[in-house]
Parts: sequence; structure tokens; C-alpha cells
Amino acid sequence: MASTLIPTTFKITISEEQVVRNSTIKNEVTFNIPNVTNVDHRILSCPQTTSIDLFNLNGPIPGAGTFPSSSLKYARISNLDNVHSIAVIISGSQGTYTQELCPTSSMFLASSHITSSNFNGSFGDSIKYVKVYAISGSADIEYTLINA
Repeated sequence: MASTLIPTTFKITISEEQVVRNSTIKNEVTFNIPNVTNVDHRILSCPQTTSIDLFNLNGPIPGAGTFPSSSLKYARISNLDNVHSIAVIISGSQGTYTQELCPTSSMFLASSHITSSNFNGSFGDSIKYVKVYAISGSADIEYTLINA
């Protein structure tokens, strides 16, 4: 059977607002990702001092939690916990990059291209997998991943 799914456009809107001494600063940026073929969205719990896989970008074809690295167009990872930070571990074939994600904050990926060393004008590696580690207490994690 041929696929009946028609690629769509995924719209991302980022809104920022800051009030300083009765002066409000607002920023809003909108991005559109055309030809979206896969959207993965999950909310999961990561037990204290435990590492869990969020998604794998090392597959040649999409599967359960697995996507082709070259098709990653957007990923948002959010720490829904209001007390504990988490570590987000982004790994490629040449190394690993780890970022602290503070309580109630998010981080974004807009490409699968990475480098785990000093940048020399090219990236030279692709994300293979993304994991999270609950540092000092269990945390709820939300992610959205877009492939096109």
C-alpha cells in the first residue's frame, strides 16, 4: 500500500517578553519547516541519577524512536521539573556534547550537524543519539522532534 500521508508545514513561534521599570520588550519569531514527514512528541519521567534515551538519529529509516540523522530539522527538549536540572547528552560518532538544562527551561536543535571539538570551519559529525540524565532528582522531560 502506498503512503497516504502528505508532507505538511510545521510552524514554530517563539515569544519573549520582558518588563523592566514599566517598559515592556516583546519579541516574536516564527519559523516554518516545509515538507514535514515525521513528528515525534513525548513526555516522560527520568528517574534520579538515571540516563534515558530520548531519541536516536542513527537509523537509515524511521522507526520507534529512531530517525535518519540527515532529516532532523527541529527538536525542542524541555525540562518540565521546577526544582531539578537535567543534563542533555548529544552524541555523535566523534564525541559527546553535554548541556545543563535548568528547571522549566528548554533547548532547541535546528540541525543534526555537530562538532565535539574546536570549530574549524566545518562540523564533520552528525548527531547519533540524544539522552537525558536526571542529576539530583527525578524530572519530567518533554520533547518534540521534526523530520523533513
